[in-house]
Amino acid sequence: MNPSQNPSALRSKKILTETLLHLMTQLPYHEITVKHILLEAGISRKTFYRNFLSKDDILNSYIDTILRQYLEAIKEQGAYSLMKMLDIIFSFCENNKALLLILRDNEMLYLLLLKLNRLIPVEHRKITQNISEPALSQYILFFNIGGIWNIISGWIENDMSDNTTDIKKTIVHYLQNIGMIDLRNV
Repeated sequence: MNPSQNPSALRSKKILTETLLHLMTQLPYHEITVKHILLEAGISRKTFYRNFLSKDDILNSYIDTILRQYLEAIKEQGAYSLMKMLDIIFSFCENNKALLLILRDNEMLYLLLLKLNRLIPVEHRKITQNISEPALSQYILFFNIGGIWNIISGWIENDMSDNTTDIKKTIVHYLQNIGMIDLRNV
């Protein structure tokens, strides 16, 4: 993707992204072509390729943007208690419900997991760079990402209709019962 901050380029990128997401509600992702996107968006091929390399580039760019917003929300929080983290995670999902359901319907939710597995360890290292940690702590991160990811995936599969407060309470209750957390640190 071309990182231009030109207002016209930003507008074109937004239109192309919205068009791709709209088309993904109408057609399976693998059937959508750049030509479909151009016709629907009313944008020239030249403008498309000035901003993106492919339809995959559009989707990856959009996912990267919302994941950066997610990481910023975590950084702004500062305190990393379990309940605060769950609040941020579920809030992120609720704010991006349309995208998550589109990805689910196109069997592409795995893209988020792949990106989270790359982004979170990098961000974790930035946060803990001055803290002594066991060398294999990245595996604990992968364990946590996978566990939370499967909870979120199940919730998305259920149309995100289950009450998030109940889900969060269930997670905390379970972790308490198996001795993984102390209620005072939630």
